Amino acid sequence: MAIDNGILISCADLQAVGGIREIFLTNLNNVDAVTFDSTTAGKHEISSVTTSVDWARFEFKNEVAAMTINGTKENGSTAYEVGLNFYLPHISGDKFHELMNLSYDPGACIVACVKLNSGKQFVIGLSERYAALGGSTPFHRNQTFANLSTIEGGSGSAYADDNGVTVTIMARQFDLPYEYTGTMSIDSSSASKGETT
Repeated sequence: MAIDNGILISCADLQAVGGIREIFLTNLNNVDAVTFDSTTAGKHEISSVTTSVDWARFEFKNEVAAMTINGTKENGSTAYEVGLNFYLPHISGDKFHELMNLSYDPGACIVACVKLNSGKQFVIGLSERYAALGGSTPFHRNQTFANLSTIEGGSGSAYADDNGVTVTIMARQFDLPYEYTGTMSIDSSSASKGETT
């Protein structure tokens, strides 16, 4: 890949807001097809992800979720560690059940779609470069999926303490996160999971 263009910054770029608005997760074995648009000049995008199961929405405390990117080059190969962390307030058995699914489910190879407050969406845990191509469902064997990395938190000790956990998901991949320009089907029941009545 050669340098084919420069990068210009506009006034709108300098006014960009930070933070994450929404997080959607699915298992890698739910991904049936992915359309990468990186062959088009100037694009690093995914225009479509076809899944056999709707994406699950994971809500979080406002202004605490973040996506981090750390790229390092060793012996000519560049790898990117992409992290996603968010805070789940008010611990409960329902929430712990879903977190257990992220950590112990045999299909717990995770793909995340993160919608920023700027409106841009990015996919974590899918790589075109090392996609394990071939077969009818090639992405089931993709080796750049994300994993649950850490869960930290608890009840707190004082009334004013936070009651919740911070969840960190990490993917080691060989592409920077792809911007997602398509639509997705969201599990409508996921909006009520973990809520207290």
